[in-house]
Amino acid sequence: MEPSYDLVVVGAGTGGCLAAKTAAENGLNVCLIESKSAENIGLKACGDAVGMHHFDNIRLAYPTGSELCWELEGVKIFSPDFETSLRIMGLGAKAFMVNRREFGRRLIKEALDAGVEFMDKTTVLKPIIENNHVVAVRVKGSVFSGVLKGRVFIDASGVSAVLRRNAPEVPGFERTVGREDLEIAYREIRVFESEINDKTFGCIYLSQKYAPGGYFWLFPKGLNVVNIGLGVQFSRAKMEIKNYFTRFINEKLPWLNKAKTLDGRGAFVPTRRPLDNMVSNGLLVVGDAACQVNPIHGGGIGPSMTAGKLAGETAVKALEKADLSYRGLWNYNVAYMRVYGAKQASLDVFRVFLQNVSDDELNYGMSRKLIAEEDVLKASLYGEVKLTITDKTLRFLRSIGKLNFLSRLRKISELMETVKVHYQSFPENPDGFPKWLVAVRKLVDEYKMVGMGNV
Repeated sequence: MEPSYDLVVVGAGTGGCLAAKTAAENGLNVCLIESKSAENIGLKACGDAVGMHHFDNIRLAYPTGSELCWELEGVKIFSPDFETSLRIMGLGAKAFMVNRREFGRRLIKEALDAGVEFMDKTTVLKPIIENNHVVAVRVKGSVFSGVLKGRVFIDASGVSAVLRRNAPEVPGFERTVGREDLEIAYREIRVFESEINDKTFGCIYLSQKYAPGGYFWLFPKGLNVVNIGLGVQFSRAKMEIKNYFTRFINEKLPWLNKAKTLDGRGAFVPTRRPLDNMVSNGLLVVGDAACQVNPIHGGGIGPSMTAGKLAGETAVKALEKADLSYRGLWNYNVAYMRVYGAKQASLDVFRVFLQNVSDDELNYGMSRKLIAEEDVLKASLYGEVKLTITDKTLRFLRSIGKLNFLSRLRKISELMETVKVHYQSFPENPDGFPKWLVAVRKLVDEYKMVGMGNV
């Protein structure tokens, strides 16, 4: 007989674990499937930083002991010419640098303690669709290969999105993500023989020359350990991602070559607003598979945990009401869009703008502090950008012919607020979704036109 569960979760990353744990704690019979081995859960190319506020928001215990590598007070953002830096700090900027493997093990243990059945070294090959509903998945594993039945499914499989790509067709559900909305990233963990100088702040280096459509990061993970990486907009990558990474270090931060490399790996990261609709019949989509990464800095651990918890709660309620259609699962969309999605969509507006400004414009904008340091933090937390424009700044920008840049920035600021308000009014039920979606697509077209300078 084929195994059968109330809920099958595909992917044991942070989102999948929170979804499985939440559902099991509420009485569901849950199976959690992961292609990696149990000891390698959580091991992936990542900046490893998680904002403290994410733990507070979902009431998850802070990482401690072997899970916690370091704590950061904030981040410094450097202009392409290295002449200007913004120092972002405060409660909302505090972050934990986690050991992804140990943190992953903790989340798996909490899921198991809640009663989740866990299958590692098991790959999901495809969903099985009947009457336009996901009813099972075909898997291949070291212990079990065959068909696993379920009443509802959660795709937390990351960028591969094995269920999303083959989901039943329902209104507004996106099976694919465009190349322009993907970043290709490479990161290394390096260790120095002696302590590094600045251990309390992460660093972000902006440069269209060295990281087109992305940035280079340096995050301390201990007294002498750093997580360093670089992301490039996939549609603009002209060479292997590691070549971008190596070139930036050799030409801009050569002191990093004194360190020994412990681990290096690459990954694709979705950087855009969340999927317009994250549910299909019998299916909810979580984490990278749902494009829930922060579009500006690419952080995905926090939002994926938030989404996982919401998806688990939604599955419980849908099963209670015996409605597992996209209509019965719709509240997951509503809850996520209003908790995090509205901010994420607003930041996507700014993402498109940043990916299409020149290094000269970034240097001018940062040197004149058109956006104050405290407002950069607010932008990250709330998806709002306020401009600091004085008469002196206006005269300066006019004298160097940068008024078009300022005009675009002002328009982007206005569009960020418009988009945020629109997402906060995400329709309570699918009946209002078509009209809402038409407005979204018009807004996306508009902010892409402004961001790319076609105004």
